[in-house]
Amino acid sequence: MKKIFVVHLLLLAICMPICAMEEFNAQEFRRIECELTPRIRSQGLDPHTHPFIPSDQHRAGVQQNTSTNWAGYAAVTNLAHPVAHTVSYVAGTWTIPQLSASTGQTYCSIWVGMDGYGSNSVEQLGTAHDWVNGKQQNTAWFEMYPQYPYTINGFPVNVGDSISASVVYQGNSVFLLTITNNTKKVYFVAPTSYTKSVTAQRISAEWIVEAPFSNTVLPLSHFGTVNLSNCIATMNNVQGAINSPHWQADALTMITNTNAVKAAVSPLANNGKNFSVVWKHE
Repeated sequence: MKKIFVVHLLLLAICMPICAMEEFNAQEFRRIECELTPRIRSQGLDPHTHPFIPSDQHRAGVQQNTSTNWAGYAAVTNLAHPVAHTVSYVAGTWTIPQLSASTGQTYCSIWVGMDGYGSNSVEQLGTAHDWVNGKQQNTAWFEMYPQYPYTINGFPVNVGDSISASVVYQGNSVFLLTITNNTKKVYFVAPTSYTKSVTAQRISAEWIVEAPFSNTVLPLSHFGTVNLSNCIATMNNVQGAINSPHWQADALTMITNTNAVKAAVSPLANNGKNFSVVWKHE
């Protein structure tokens, strides 16, 4: 993929969201408008109330770490001493999973974004997959923490759909957040009036499957296996895969408070762009 330099805003809005897809014809995709409603944190639907804080045990290259609510990969300039205001782009693609039935309510989010890995700001978007009242509920959302997260009402999110998402820093504290349904050939761009953050650190890029947090980590939906692909980022104006030699990455395994594995992350594949997360424990 070619490096992306300064382009006209219209081209950025249309082309950047699709950069993670290997094959794309812009004429085949249609931009749609959706209604936005705040996600109510007291109901446990906010996937990022408490950002993950990594341990201070680091080494060069792709390291292994654990979290009680994240599974996937995070990338920073340097694991021991990450540099802020370096990440300007992150993107990835996944397929909406079919959940297995649960006797209780369970929750899961799949997303890409910046920050939250050792910082108190997040700029992220993705999809949520919850088992509520005996059935699966799928929604799309975005969040610019510490602002409230928003549900993207009307955006199609169905089992088996291919989803791509990207976060782009445009400058002047404004981010371009875009989610694309490759199956339905539509995409949504969050209005920039919702995506301005003067506190954003832009310290990390992430590709994550998460157990949402509401006073405690909520039960994790039985999603089977989630495959994330075309995972790329731009740091210091250099674009690359998760394992780019220009930065360092952390492979995160989700565990319970008693160290049982909840969601296992695979090694990287496809030159560092692909990986899988496998459900193990609610």
